[in-house]
Amino acid sequence: MNHTANAPHTNDALTNVPRIALVGPMGIGKTTAVRTLCGDDMASSDVRNLDQQAHTKEFTTVGAEFGDIYLEDGERVQLCGCPGQERFDFVRQWVLSVSMGVFIMVDINDPDALAQALQLLGEVAAAPNAPIAILLSARPAAPAQIEAFAAALFNAGHGVLPLLEIDVRQRADMLGALGVLVSMLSLQNEVAA
Repeated sequence: MNHTANAPHTNDALTNVPRIALVGPMGIGKTTAVRTLCGDDMASSDVRNLDQQAHTKEFTTVGAEFGDIYLEDGERVQLCGCPGQERFDFVRQWVLSVSMGVFIMVDINDPDALAQALQLLGEVAAAPNAPIAILLSARPAAPAQIEAFAAALFNAGHGVLPLLEIDVRQRADMLGALGVLVSMLSLQNEVAA
């Protein structure tokens, strides 16, 4: 697929732009993923991290971050990164309510990863016009770990969900994940028609 971050802008109303949300815990790489796909031409809401107990990173996201990418057919897609802290859950819920798709980013090695994923899947399901979800394993994990995690999600009643291992710093990885999500959205539209 040929994707460009800086194609000419059109006068599309914001309501006509397909959105994909990126959600997950603090420090998982949501901002990095948006920047990897969109370059520095993105609206960032990072501020100095004052909650060093939650995560030792220097900056943290406190609002929705936006970036645009253009698909090979010229269609503009907006990516929306959400803050990971629970105190900003209202931002995440708003972004989910206006999104067609969502990347749920997890670190399968984290003992809380399954609980975090289940909570986020619940929020996705509760959103009006629930977006299609794909899980991204954003940290290296063994194939057996990925398989066990996918089985745990299935056993929790979430069916078969795509679970892709990616490096959020690698554009090819992020474009591959975006391609899977776009394909799933196309299939959903064909079934609905």
